[in-house]
Amino acid sequence: MDAIDAGIIREFSGPDGAYQWNVRHPYSAIARKIGVDEETIRRRVHGMWQSGLIWGSELIVNPYLLGREPVRMLLDASSGESSSKKEIISQLKLVDGVLLIINTLGEGLQIFLFCENEDAISRRTQLIASICKSKEEPWILRNLDALGLPPCRLKLSKTDLLILKSLRTDPRKSTRRVGTETGVSTRTVERRIRTLTDAGAFYHMFQLDFQKLDGVAASITVSFHSEKTKRKLDSMIVSRLERLFYSKTNAKSTSQFNFACANVGEAEQIFEWIQELDGVLEARMGIIKEYILNSEWIDGEIDRMLARSTRAS
Repeated sequence: MDAIDAGIIREFSGPDGAYQWNVRHPYSAIARKIGVDEETIRRRVHGMWQSGLIWGSELIVNPYLLGREPVRMLLDASSGESSSKKEIISQLKLVDGVLLIINTLGEGLQIFLFCENEDAISRRTQLIASICKSKEEPWILRNLDALGLPPCRLKLSKTDLLILKSLRTDPRKSTRRVGTETGVSTRTVERRIRTLTDAGAFYHMFQLDFQKLDGVAASITVSFHSEKTKRKLDSMIVSRLERLFYSKTNAKSTSQFNFACANVGEAEQIFEWIQELDGVLEARMGIIKEYILNSEWIDGEIDRMLARSTRAS
């Protein structure tokens, strides 16, 4: 993965530290942003799919539309004789609302989950810490600090839900095909997708195979002393990371930077540099082994909302 490949993944995942609400983001817009021609974008995307670096693409529903809020946990999985890290991850995937597990070298894990209320957050974070047998107190991030996702109050119609269901595992599916699957006109599909996009109803997520990466991928989470300091340091960190493929800098007091580099030594140098920046409160780094997207339960939520919509009509 070179700087162009990293830039393409970053634009599809969320440019400028925000979210990519437009799951059908045109190649022409990405080409203009990166400074290459559209054919280069097409060729590079095709190449990443062919190599297996990208092996999936999904539409993730804004948790607030599901009546949930985002929570993010950074903790260790203290696997021993009784349980391996693989077994711990298998148990974590069964916890209601767990969306993404980032498995890093050693004992580190990052877990992203959507919870319904305060009681659910308390119970599930305690359950996750118990499953992981973490030696240290987990770092739990809430609300905007969890994922930087803004609330979405859009009232979903039955047509909206059918469109979400159709696009879930193929966000770039043609509007004609979506219309056929949902039983509405192509024009209606296009209009509703624009409305959903403008409202921040969903965002795009690639499934990546880091075993296909030339070098290593690192994930660094940083918390800052103040919002003013954060804005300045975010800019400094982004400018340092040539192969930054994912960033979330729109949270209130924390930022996340996922980037590729030549080896672990280079990642450690960058991490040490970030730790020493004046204004950094805390930083944690992991070398990414795998993204484990655990999103099937979202389909069940959409189906339940559809059933309620059908009964009400």
